[in-house]
Amino acid sequence: MRNNIPLELQQLPQWVCAGADKQPLNPKTGKPASVSDISTWATYEEACAAGFPHVGFVLTEADPYTIIDLDNKPEKPCTPEQWARHQKILEAFDSYTERSTSGTGYHIVVKGTIPAGVHRDNVEVYSQSRYMICTGDVVRNSPINDHQPLLDVIYGEMKPDEMAELVEVESVLDDDEVLAMAMRAANAEKFNALCACTSSSGNGERKVHGTYTELGYESQSEADFALLSILAYYTTDNEQVRRLFRMSGLGKRDKAVNDNKYLNRALSKIRAKQPPLVDQLEVEALVAKAVATHHKTNPVPVPGNAEASPIVPGVSLPPGLVGDIAQYIFQSAIRPVPEVALVAALGLVAGISSRSYNVSQTGLNLYLILLGKTGVGKEGGKQGINRLIAAVRPQVPMVDQYVGPSAFASGQALVKHFNEQPCFYSVLDEFGHTLKRITAPKASGAELALHKELLALYSHSGPEDFIGVQAHSDKEKNTAVVRSPGLTIIGESTPDVFFDCLDSALIQDGLVPRLLVVEYAGGRPPRNRQAGGKPAATLVKRLVDLVTVAIQTGQNGRSATVELSADAEDMLDAFDSECDDHINRGGSTEVQLWNRAHLNALRVAAVLAVGSSPHTPVVNTEHARWAIDFVRRSLSTVQSRFDRGEAGGSDMSKAEAVLHKAVQAFLTMTPEERAKKHLGIPAKMREGLAIPHDFLRRRARDVQPFKGNPRLLGEILVDMVKAEVLTKVPPQQALEQYGSKGDCYVVGPNF
Repeated sequence: MRNNIPLELQQLPQWVCAGADKQPLNPKTGKPASVSDISTWATYEEACAAGFPHVGFVLTEADPYTIIDLDNKPEKPCTPEQWARHQKILEAFDSYTERSTSGTGYHIVVKGTIPAGVHRDNVEVYSQSRYMICTGDVVRNSPINDHQPLLDVIYGEMKPDEMAELVEVESVLDDDEVLAMAMRAANAEKFNALCACTSSSGNGERKVHGTYTELGYESQSEADFALLSILAYYTTDNEQVRRLFRMSGLGKRDKAVNDNKYLNRALSKIRAKQPPLVDQLEVEALVAKAVATHHKTNPVPVPGNAEASPIVPGVSLPPGLVGDIAQYIFQSAIRPVPEVALVAALGLVAGISSRSYNVSQTGLNLYLILLGKTGVGKEGGKQGINRLIAAVRPQVPMVDQYVGPSAFASGQALVKHFNEQPCFYSVLDEFGHTLKRITAPKASGAELALHKELLALYSHSGPEDFIGVQAHSDKEKNTAVVRSPGLTIIGESTPDVFFDCLDSALIQDGLVPRLLVVEYAGGRPPRNRQAGGKPAATLVKRLVDLVTVAIQTGQNGRSATVELSADAEDMLDAFDSECDDHINRGGSTEVQLWNRAHLNALRVAAVLAVGSSPHTPVVNTEHARWAIDFVRRSLSTVQSRFDRGEAGGSDMSKAEAVLHKAVQAFLTMTPEERAKKHLGIPAKMREGLAIPHDFLRRRARDVQPFKGNPRLLGEILVDMVKAEVLTKVPPQQALEQYGSKGDCYVVGPNF
């Protein structure tokens, strides 16, 4: 029968012999062998030729095998329960199986490993430092299959219970308070039923089971453990647990009353499984890190003349006219926000110059999107642009030809508008809603056409490009050829609306990679008392110069080429290679996001060069460096949302992002803000670091994807605790330290 032993085992030189006593022997010498001494092992052929009754295979850390030994010796037969367990194991592990030497037990050989050997209920599992006598008495002649997942399960069931050293502490709760908490918890019905159970009495054949059997417990010890676990959940005071347990019907057995040994052993197992108490110093460090990582300082208005104060807090301003325009818009805004000013300045200069200039045969039109919460001052960009246009108009009335419509009714309407204005910028409020509408599965024909034209217009702005004739049954809708149309978008949206409609399909579609996204994540800035001031005469003069050159160039039907200095070209070529790397090694989202990155950087750099010198624009290294950094930050803004599950993800990932924001909001609140009645935050938690469950519930209940899905909050919190994004505070600590009788959480190491 030995020939039935799997060939892959026979081929390994890990064999010993054994006599009737089953002690391992060296096949070469007949002397005792050791499972830890390779010199005492031999080949399979040598072991068989040695003439001993048995041959055995030695398991080592280096080989991939694990043995499941189902023991059923005549002198120690299985109980019916153990026999039933053996049958389940035999059914579950489809792998080579043979009978043991007794003929009544089984050996299952599988691939996989366990941390250490385990033995319970006549089942033994081991991966190394043991040997198995191989009989070849086959029960299942299957290959040796990999069963790592099942091994993990069986090891988890069989490994010894961990025991914690009991620390005696005094509870801050009296007995009635602990019982009250248990009786109003989600498992109150189970707790009350266990408390009402009666104990068993008598021994052996005279043993009478208590009513715990009606709850499905096979032994009173199981029922005792269940009740002790509930009590220990609500108090760290072990003496209080013992006292309350003895008040129940289950606590009347002699072994529970005579001394504490029985109860202490159970409590040691229970305490070992409980989460450790939250370390206050560790939580303080994690909170400080979380707040520092996510906190954005609100900008402080800088009053006065733009040329007198060249610094805008919070952002790096570009060189030349674009930076000076951004400085003016920032300082003249009612609610000054650097990002708002920057997007407006870039959009204004690009909108004026996009058709009259080109770089690498592409126009300079940009699709700029500003993201910020409602009420932070996003309208300041449009107001600043309007003041600048008003200042230029008396000297160059034709400047109005660059001011485009504030909305597009359809793709046909947009294309037709180019017959009147071939180059313009449009300030589009609530662009996130527009994006959501034109990319929806049930978008109308007009909306689908607008989506299509926005894709095309970005790419058809070069001196040799055009948008063609469109014929309609209604002749008034017909459109003629427009050469090198220049559309620059200055869009704004709230982050939630914008990212809510983003998914991987929309990224693949190509519109989002065309966008340059700038997000302001701060709060509402203080009101600027010097708001609305007129631009400096020198700034107006420079803008007039740009508009004049752009108009003259456009009227002559020409497009001036923006040159690149040698160093700037090298810098942009290196960025092009960086884009190639992202496209070649990235996931589908990353590939598409980086697909237009180099082109956007070229255009931004060219816009800066035109602003610096409208007559002879040349991109220098300062222009190139700033443009590349700007594009990288735009990509990071979108990619990071995908990475955090705040865009393009499932409801689960979006829900986690909502809770992440809620936790961050709580941590940055002042005690006075937490005291607001509608938040429902207990007094003791208004200065602490623990976040109450009720606060998270209130923040999430009316927000998608939680709205209408009350169970989702609990599911997400469980996942976040498992991932160590949050840590659930043990209930007894929550009550003693934070004054909370409900669930509460602190930030975890992965927050």
